[in-house]
Amino acid sequence: ISDAENWFCECPKLYSGKLCQFLSCDENPCGNGATCFPKSKQDAVCLCPYGRSGILCKDAVNITQPSFSGTDVFGYTSFLAYSAVPNITFYYEFRLKFQLANHHSALQDNLIFFTGQKGKGLNGDDFLVLGLRNGRVVYSYNLGSGTASVISKPLDLTLNIHVIHLGRSLQKGWLKVDDQKNKSVTSPGRLVGLNVFSQFYVGGYREYTPELLPKGSRFKNSFQGKYCIF
Repeated sequence: ISDAENWFCECPKLYSGKLCQFLSCDENPCGNGATCFPKSKQDAVCLCPYGRSGILCKDAVNITQPSFSGTDVFGYTSFLAYSAVPNITFYYEFRLKFQLANHHSALQDNLIFFTGQKGKGLNGDDFLVLGLRNGRVVYSYNLGSGTASVISKPLDLTLNIHVIHLGRSLQKGWLKVDDQKNKSVTSPGRLVGLNVFSQFYVGGYREYTPELLPKGSRFKNSFQGKYCIF
């Protein structure tokens, strides 16, 4: 059905989407490992993995400089999803750099990376998360017996590129940001292993909003930057 330059498909019963391409998410019509997300009772959308685009994620995209714009006009976050990181149960160490696109919005409450046990927002799940909150870097993890958090001093906004070095050995975690002093924390309880099964998400999260992250790791927005996390 068309109206001047505007057109839309009038879908038969049970079908939805701009091109009536969705029968339901039960049979996941999305291609190349994409996630089918029920946007509403009448509509769904494909959340494409890294390097894919299009309504059904069939189009290949060559990405050389990933950028993160927070949420789009539909409220979906931009993110990269990597395979689950192996061998981080008792020890891990991460080094990363990032650039911010907007000091006002990008520093308020933004996710840098996340991996979790189930990634379904259940309280008590093991998780590892890094983000920005109120101009500071926040690093948190839960080994199953309580959340440990380390918060940096305010970022020096005169720096163009920020550097983060963080790690954990058993219950003890540590964080070093730019030229600030190293800060450490010890997780509560008696558990010493991080058990995560989800993918490793950078810059955002596959759910409709990062607020669905496990309690204790919640960040309200995805990361906002340019040529950003590397």
